[in-house]
Amino acid sequence: MENTPTIKGLYAVTPDEADTKRLLRQIELLNQGGCHLLQYRNKSLPFLDQMEQAEQVKRLCDELKITLIINDNVDICCNLDADGVHLGENDDKIETAREKIGPKKYIGLSCYNSLERVNLAIKKKVDYIALGSFFETKTKPNAPRVTLETLRQVKKICSLPVVAIGGITLDNVSCLVKEQVDAVAIVNGLFKADDIALSAKNFIKLFS
Repeated sequence: MENTPTIKGLYAVTPDEADTKRLLRQIELLNQGGCHLLQYRNKSLPFLDQMEQAEQVKRLCDELKITLIINDNVDICCNLDADGVHLGENDDKIETAREKIGPKKYIGLSCYNSLERVNLAIKKKVDYIALGSFFETKTKPNAPRVTLETLRQVKKICSLPVVAIGGITLDNVSCLVKEQVDAVAIVNGLFKADDIALSAKNFIKLFS
């Protein structure tokens, strides 16, 4: 990627928050804690409400110099000129997404626990992959689980940045840092923390 920050360290992912003012305040607190990488994800809002909320998130991210990735929706990414899109199993195909967003934007791919999808990501030249869930998570309670052994296998065959996701907290993240994941994607461990800025700062310290 040209002229874009590396996928590294703390990767915040927004919760299904309908209160946009509350969400924006939480993002401000994350930034105060040093977070500069955010994925906008909201599965509960209708499309037009998502678009309106995402516009406000993008405006704030521009102001705070936060890299903004849009979950699933290539059209929202294009309309907002966000920094990239994160694709899941049933989202736009990688080639279609690349054609729409251009060569200088991020494309991330959820690979779950699948080496086949990791190889697809390598072949299609995405910019990073996400593996998970590593731990039990309320965000995706039925998500496939990933073992540290699978992570090791992926690190052997894949030079792309690897983002770990799924139930990650300050109490269990150390094993992932030890295995040299490039980033950890966090929802509840940040947005439901008593002190969001401090929580962000503590996650970031682990990668410094």
